[in-house]
Amino acid sequence: MRKALYLSLGAPHLEYPAVEEALRAEGVAARMVHLDAFDTLDLGEIDLVNLRMCRWYHKEPRFQERVEHVHERLLAAPNGPVPLANPLPLVLDALDKGRYLRKLAQDGIDLVPTRWIARGSAFDVVRTMEEAGWDDVVVKPTVSSGSWNTIRVSRRGPALDEHHFVLAEGGFPRQAEMAALARTHELIVQPFLSSVLDFGELSFVFLGGSLSHVVRKTVGDQGGWWAHERLGGRNHRWTPSPAEERWATGVNDALERRYGPLWFSRIDGLQDADGRLRLLECELAIPRLLLPEGNAFGRYAKVIAEGIAHHRAGRRETRAA
Repeated sequence: MRKALYLSLGAPHLEYPAVEEALRAEGVAARMVHLDAFDTLDLGEIDLVNLRMCRWYHKEPRFQERVEHVHERLLAAPNGPVPLANPLPLVLDALDKGRYLRKLAQDGIDLVPTRWIARGSAFDVVRTMEEAGWDDVVVKPTVSSGSWNTIRVSRRGPALDEHHFVLAEGGFPRQAEMAALARTHELIVQPFLSSVLDFGELSFVFLGGSLSHVVRKTVGDQGGWWAHERLGGRNHRWTPSPAEERWATGVNDALERRYGPLWFSRIDGLQDADGRLRLLECELAIPRLLLPEGNAFGRYAKVIAEGIAHHRAGRRETRAA
């Protein structure tokens, strides 16, 4: 029986039990342990380590350092190196939008227009909006998960929730708080694309390099501006158009050219004013892969099992040589 280890920070994705069951059907015994216990584990019989259940990693100030330590132990495992899903350079970049999004932009991928606010800089939301010519923006840290410290600021209203601030209603009350956040975190400012209210956001999930399924995420029936199920949004299975599939495949191909083959990836896009998809973000290290919506537990487990088998075969060939 092949063995996969999932590391967690205590709040894994809710889909994990179904992941474990699907992997068992493919001959892979999955086990989840807290990251704090990793150094006590015997890696002699482990075939794969996956960080995908380490939700809320932004709350762990040394998380990147700890991931590098995990990788060092995997390289020195007694029966030979143990793979990490996904590759370490990608994982480290994926933990910070300021890293991988800039690199994808260099590779020719069209992002949602972005202003990068360097950590430690004097940040004024209103001044940034004026300089960019944007009347409606979203501000968030480059290192975050679960929409932590993500806000929307608009010149006109109405405000749709407590995370949406309308300047016409009395200025921006959280300026001091956001300026303080900029002293410790890099931030991004992007125009709010109204297509999220009308159409929503598309999430393309690739498993083993191939497109597995697409989910359209919309704001909920109660309104709001979040296309996120935790914040009232709805998820729907989506059949992509040829153009949408080509766009997502182009992004995934760019990732694989830069980082090598990926075990999994999620690519999130929004339509701009001309209806073209723009890259919002990728989820590459600790993604929710929307496996229930895509009816994709079996496909995911098959990719993991085949990847482990391929790595085992390569390890045997290395020993024989």
